[in-house]
Amino acid sequence: MTKKIWEKQLARHLTALPKAERKKIIDYYREMYGDKPEAGYSEAEILAEFGSPEACAARILAEENVEIPPKKEKRRTPSPLAIVGIVFVSLILVLPLASVAFALIVTFFAFTVSGTAIAIAGVIYAIGAPLLLIGSLSAAGVFAHLGVGLTLCGVGCLLFAAFEPLGKYLAIGTGKALKFLYKGRFF
Repeated sequence: MTKKIWEKQLARHLTALPKAERKKIIDYYREMYGDKPEAGYSEAEILAEFGSPEACAARILAEENVEIPPKKEKRRTPSPLAIVGIVFVSLILVLPLASVAFALIVTFFAFTVSGTAIAIAGVIYAIGAPLLLIGSLSAAGVFAHLGVGLTLCGVGCLLFAAFEPLGKYLAIGTGKALKFLYKGRFF
């Protein structure tokens, strides 16, 4: 922890005091800090001597007889109106959009699988067809079959390259959107 971070945390823990009083306290610790490096202390040693900002603030507030109000706990159970609102928004907006996103993810996955299958079939055709037909075809026919196989391989690679990242990013984005919408709503 640096001196600057320590001071910010101390100030944050002293918010129960007036602003002028907080400034005096921070200035006091800055002055104390300024004297220590000349005596050969490192930043870590000085801050260790001061203690944690929380403990220092608690000590100061106790000396000033300032009571720290208890922190309010967040309400964990949503109101019935909030539940009705979440259900309404889910049925009208989220469910249809999530269904479309899921259908697109499945479609992109199908294109990715078919692209892979086409690429593999193209390689097999490019190698196998000319070898099987080498005696019955002219050189031009062999090269034509080789070209068809390589074209299929290229189309399959393009399908895979185009739809694999689309499907992945759509799935990740849909998951993040649903997590954002429902995070902390029910639990």
